[in-house]
Amino acid sequence: MRQLISMEEAFEAIEECASQRPIKTSTVPLPDAVGQVLAEPAVAQLSIPSFNNSARDGVVLSSTGIDAAKRGDTITLAGELRAGDSTEMAHGLVGMAARIMTGAPVPDWGVAVVMIEDIEFSDETTFKVKATPDTCAWIRPEGSDIEAGSVILRPGRRIVPEHVQALASSGVVEVTVHMRPRVGICSTGEELVDITSGRPGSGQIYDSNRPFMNAMMQSFGCEVAVNERVGDTLDEMVSFLEHAMEASLDLVISSGAVSMGSYDFVKPALDAVGAQIVFHKVKQKPGKPLLFAILPNGALYFGLPGNPVSTVVNCRFYVHFALSVMQQQKQEVSMKLPLETCIDKPEGIAIFLKACCVRADDKASVYALDGQESFQTRPLLEMNGWVVMSEHEGSAQARDMVNFYPLHQDGLPDIF
Repeated sequence: MRQLISMEEAFEAIEECASQRPIKTSTVPLPDAVGQVLAEPAVAQLSIPSFNNSARDGVVLSSTGIDAAKRGDTITLAGELRAGDSTEMAHGLVGMAARIMTGAPVPDWGVAVVMIEDIEFSDETTFKVKATPDTCAWIRPEGSDIEAGSVILRPGRRIVPEHVQALASSGVVEVTVHMRPRVGICSTGEELVDITSGRPGSGQIYDSNRPFMNAMMQSFGCEVAVNERVGDTLDEMVSFLEHAMEASLDLVISSGAVSMGSYDFVKPALDAVGAQIVFHKVKQKPGKPLLFAILPNGALYFGLPGNPVSTVVNCRFYVHFALSVMQQQKQEVSMKLPLETCIDKPEGIAIFLKACCVRADDKASVYALDGQESFQTRPLLEMNGWVVMSEHEGSAQARDMVNFYPLHQDGLPDIF
């Protein structure tokens, strides 16, 4: 077991372990895949558009029709094409012009569409063109958006509704995704009261870590299969770990009981069930007592400190990183933004600061909020991201560039 390692060393150790434990995959209907991570390339089955079609209501002209329009001749319509008409019908029209609706197939002789606003009808079948279009005007060529057989979404992307729109349009019926990671969560402490159990008594506090971890895991696309609270005894923690291993989980998280106090029993419980503790304690603030282990059944285990912001930080960065590696997602990259105010940083430790990214005159900048202690949760209601500084960085001055991460990897701050 390694103790008091750097933030970089912690990420490296997690990556090494998580990369050997990929989440299993399954093929699911496209609508059911939202929130899951793509495991195999999604390939377009149809071109988009799948045929040349009109981008406007108007008249489609042949090259002869364009020449006639340039001369100011009166042109006769050969017919009408509507959205839903077959391409065979369109190609069967004989003439130099046809009335056409948005989305209708363009005849093989059609070279441009004239918008209805640029047409002067003499009667229902004859017209003149007021503004001659350029070749290919208002025609959507077959495959101009997506080509059949092309990879349109690569592995590692979490599927969102917008992906479903494009994938369904190109004929993708099902996709192979990583199954939703099965996760177990646990909060520890006799002082904790469930938020649904009424007002806490003297010396008690609400159990906020467990609702947070549950919500965070669901936002990461996980299935929370085990959700428990244990008291301050070794036996209860061992029982939870045994239950977690029986549940075939991919990852287990607990909050609290990982420091050095008389009731900090997570490490002894892990030893009791035969877990391999990879590291304990990271040179960072908040969340220094972070513990990372591998359970005997191969599940990854994160023991998070009990202070609420320590739980938030370690869950947002380390747990999410592990899940990303297990699903072959790309490593998150920070945004480099200038500071609005200075940051007084201690040497030799990494820090995670609740922060706000703001925008003025089309330029973004960031500032750290007041209330950085690990018990202070009010700033969580005001922040839109984190400033992260490594142990190698010193204090920062206004206009210095710092690493900024949004609240969640998949979302930019709402100022963008």
